[in-house]
Parts: sequence; C-alpha cells; structure tokens
Amino acid sequence: MRLDVYLTPGELAPGEIAERTAVVIDVLRASSAIVEAFASGARALFPVASIEEALRLANTLGRDEVLLSGERKCLPIEGFDLGNSPAEFSPERVGGKTLVMSTTNGTAAMALAGGAARVLVASYLNLSAVAADLARTGAEPVLVCSGRERHFGLEDAAMAGQLALRVMEATPDAEWTLNDGAHAAVALARAWPDPAVLLPITAAGQAIAAAGLGDDIPFCAQVDLHDVVPVLHDRQVTVPAPGAAAAEP
Repeated sequence: MRLDVYLTPGELAPGEIAERTAVVIDVLRASSAIVEAFASGARALFPVASIEEALRLANTLGRDEVLLSGERKCLPIEGFDLGNSPAEFSPERVGGKTLVMSTTNGTAAMALAGGAARVLVASYLNLSAVAADLARTGAEPVLVCSGRERHFGLEDAAMAGQLALRVMEATPDAEWTLNDGAHAAVALARAWPDPAVLLPITAAGQAIAAAGLGDDIPFCAQVDLHDVVPVLHDRQVTVPAPGAAAAEP
C-alpha cells in the first residue's frame, strides 16, 4: 500500500494520481472553512482560481442563490459575501446555500488535484472522519499540502503527517510504503502533535494574525470538531450521502 505526501502543490504530477484518492489540505484556512461550511448545512461549493471566474460562475448560477467567499492576502475580497474565516460559515449564513470560493492557496490546490479518482478536503476539524474514510475505502492516498503561495507550509505538512499516522493506525494489517514527503510529514506531526501550539508560530498563522484575524487560528486548531468529509467531483464540492463512498480503483 502506498501513502504519498506532496509538501507543495508544485510536486503534484497528475499522472501519478489518476487512479488514487487525493486529499487536499489547507489548514489556514480554506479546507477548514469548507469543512465548517458543510457542517453548517451548505448545499454545495465551487472552488475557483480567480475572482473573475468566481463572479462569472455566481452570475451563471444565479446571484440570488449563491454566496461568494474567499480572500486575497488573508483579507476578504471586496464585494464578496464572506471571507475565509471559518467562523463566518455559520448555519445562519450558509445553511442551504451554494458557495463559490476563491482563495490564494486552497482552491488552486483543488484544481491541481482534480484528476484523481476521488478528491477529499481535510483539515484538523475533520481529521478522524477523513482518516476513517480512507481506511474504510482501502485507499492508497495522495495527501496534497496547499502550502503558502506554492511554497512549503509547516501547518499543512504537520497535519498531513497526523492524517497519515491515523490511516496507518486504522489499517494495522497493511504494509505501507511512504514517499519522502510522507516520512517528513510524519516526523513533523510527531514533533508538533498539538495544532494549538503549532499554528500560531507558522508563517501563515503570523500573517493571519497580522491581518487582524487572529481568532481564526485557534478555530482551525480544533481537532475532530466535525464528522463530515467534503468530496470534490466535477469541479463541485459536496458531502455525499452516507454509504456513497466508493472503494479506490
């Protein structure tokens, strides 16, 4: 069984993931916001690369039915309904809504991972739920760290390591082969087991705090807050009905 971690999106080769399950990780903050949105009852979410594409898609879907969300340089995009702070994605704001999201790192990584057989969205908020999904489906996962502006992000790598450890613990009879990125991620997870300690010292965490959004950091550090596994399929993120997950080809 293979378990690979790509520490930056630039390492991802589409041909290597075509028949595998990819897991996109952007702890600070896109994947955390997406998990929170679905835990709050969002209907669907469309991740897009650019502000222009977000506006076009929202108009196509019907602006009255869609919430625009996202950030640039940590801050909410002017004219959008929501930023990228997970606490904004409350049941009152997003329940029953369709979202169109554009962020600096996370939505770009989702686009790169789109060629996988399955694409899941993971954060500390749904860590155990994603690990259980991977173990149950027999996946040989590829964990994709969104990083920060295509560079290494410590928070994403450490969370990938935590996810790798949980998947291996849940499949004690499997013989796992890890790539170098996975070995590095596991080492980081063991060195930084508590995200509440780790996230504030990372470059991303410091940038978020400097932007006046420091409350997002402890929010994103919560472990296993939700039992939801968002899945990207045909450029749309949803949470499939229970029992809808398929085993890896």
